[in-house]
This record gives sequence, C-alpha cells and structure tokens, in this order.
Amino acid sequence: MKKNSNKSCKNCMRGIKIKVNNDILCREKGVVSPDYICSRYKSFPEPKILIVEENKCFYCENFITDASLGNNTSIGLCRLFSVRNFDGKKKKACSKFIKKQTIEIST
Repeated sequence: MKKNSNKSCKNCMRGIKIKVNNDILCREKGVVSPDYICSRYKSFPEPKILIVEENKCFYCENFITDASLGNNTSIGLCRLFSVRNFDGKKKKACSKFIKKQTIEIST
C-alpha cells in the first residue's frame, strides 16, 4: 500500500473531523483548517490484512450428511440445490447459507 503523501490535519491520527463546518479538532492545536499541518503530524498505521474464514456448505443448516458413510464424514448433499453427493468442506457456501445451530447435550 502507498503511504499518503498529502500530509495535512484531515488525514492525521490526532485530528477529528467536525461535522458542522469541515474543520478538524486537533488534540494538540485545537480547531484548525483541514489543510493545516504541524510538526506533530502522525499518519494512520497501515491496515493489517485479516484472513477471513469462508463459509463452507458443510456448516450450513441445509447440508445433509450421508449417514451411510459414517458419522464424521463431510460428504452429503444440499437439500436446496443438489441431487448428488459432494464434499461439503471443499465447496463454498451459497447465498442461502444459514449457520448450523450446535447443541451440546451433557449427560
């Protein structure tokens, strides 16, 4: 990512935008114009890239596992769209994804 070359109070970490007149409330200098810059300028840190876990068919309420293959299998079919068995942990979930409700039963 490129660093912002436009140093001013409108993109300083210490500045807060005032909604009334587009001025900036600086923690160091008080109310200043958006184009003002002082020696205490501090840019925002670069955002970290987050790894987002994708939803898979296996974790959907509409995915039915094939009981003939055993208890811990991810092979099954979608009751909405498919007629053939497939591996639900390898396929991305569709727009109709509803997360399974897990219920723990203690004995």
